[in-house]
Amino acid sequence: LYSFRIVGERRWGFDGYDFAKIFFSGISIDNGGNMKYTTLLMDADDTIFDFQKCEREALKKTLLHYGLNYDEEINERFSTINAALWRKFEISQISRSELRIQRFRELIEQCLHGFRNADLLAEHYVQELSEQAILIEGTDAALEKLSETFDVYIITNGLKTVQRGRFSCTNITRYIRKLYISDEIGMNKPSKDFFDYVLADLPEKDKSKILVVGDSLTSDMQGGKNAGLDTCLFDPMNKVQLPHELCNYKIIHLTDIFKIASEEI
Repeated sequence: LYSFRIVGERRWGFDGYDFAKIFFSGISIDNGGNMKYTTLLMDADDTIFDFQKCEREALKKTLLHYGLNYDEEINERFSTINAALWRKFEISQISRSELRIQRFRELIEQCLHGFRNADLLAEHYVQELSEQAILIEGTDAALEKLSETFDVYIITNGLKTVQRGRFSCTNITRYIRKLYISDEIGMNKPSKDFFDYVLADLPEKDKSKILVVGDSLTSDMQGGKNAGLDTCLFDPMNKVQLPHELCNYKIIHLTDIFKIASEEI
């Protein structure tokens, strides 16, 4: 039987970095000796990277590169199209290669009348996105502290060229043990096969010591449950209410993982 917890509150008037400094100044960390979890499997987009900002910049640069119009309406259309296609990808209704092209076919049909080459936009967009490494505010400081206590791994459905490119543009790789990218291993979240592959590769073999952290109910939380792991929803906008069948915990800030992990077992 799981206990459901909402950890953290949004009333704090600090940005993420200041929150992290204040939070850690008042907590005693025992470097994992008495922690409930030893290993964190963390999503990338909208958990570590601010995907909305990354997506916006990549799309803007792509369209302007080809002399096409860009505005917020076009950005919102693309974001909606892209999110819907990624949901189809999660349940194997569309392949990764189809997704890359189809999102621009639909954008052209809806907004870019007269432009015909979706393949051209798709290739340029992937290159631009691989250079967009905008972190959610406070992530660098949070990962630094988390890595002192936990083994931190990334689990992502993103394209390998995009995700490896973006991580290489940051300083946070020093806090991360390994990237597990579905495009490289040939399996996707939320499939049990994806998580079985990751679990077989991890040094930690006790499932009860592993926590899945991410923003997506359908990918991260469902995938964690499929694999028999505890799950923690990263929900900074406080949109999801607990109890929820897919989440053991919900956090507002990444630093709140310490409050969960230090609970008595």
